[in-house]
Amino acid sequence: MSTQRPSWRVVGPADRRVVPWANGAGTTAVVARVPDTDDWAWRLSLADVVEDGPFSVLPGVDRWIAVARGGRMELQAGAPDGFRRTVLDETHGAIAFSGDGDTSCRVLDGPLVDVNLMLRRGTASGALDVYELGAGEPWVSTARAVVVLSGRVRLVAVADEPVDGVVLDGETFDAIVVDGVRDASVSLVADGPARLAVVLIAHEG
Repeated sequence: MSTQRPSWRVVGPADRRVVPWANGAGTTAVVARVPDTDDWAWRLSLADVVEDGPFSVLPGVDRWIAVARGGRMELQAGAPDGFRRTVLDETHGAIAFSGDGDTSCRVLDGPLVDVNLMLRRGTASGALDVYELGAGEPWVSTARAVVVLSGRVRLVAVADEPVDGVVLDGETFDAIVVDGVRDASVSLVADGPARLAVVLIAHEG
């Protein structure tokens, strides 16, 4: 465990910066990027998907994606042995794919919001996991960022330091981002059924 004391911040709608997709076909709302420059090592964002279309080709970037809210989408991602198709919805966890190849999605039953993690290969490595909690259920794990996708959770502690009075609301996709330390523990308790997207960073820099 790192001895560096982490700093952390809550990221709500007003804190997210909206930027265009690399291919210009849509926009994404940035929850966090590290470092906070265009030459980031990793980036976490939320995007509205309202119609079928291609994803940006991002050479050298490893990607993770999950449906945060809304309908289903079929993701067709390029792979060395051809294309693979995966149908994603709110009951499905996150999947990984490469930004190197052609990727597109088909919206199957209505618009949706997805949550995206991008990692610049050779600079950062990690994963995006999705967890479901029941009412009153605690959740404790190391995390670099947590986005509440549904429900409400109370932040209890960061790196074993108690936190009081911080509530994260899934209606607005509130998030906590831990700065500077990869292995800080985050402790949450769900007020009711809740769903979380959790970023784990194994290597950075």
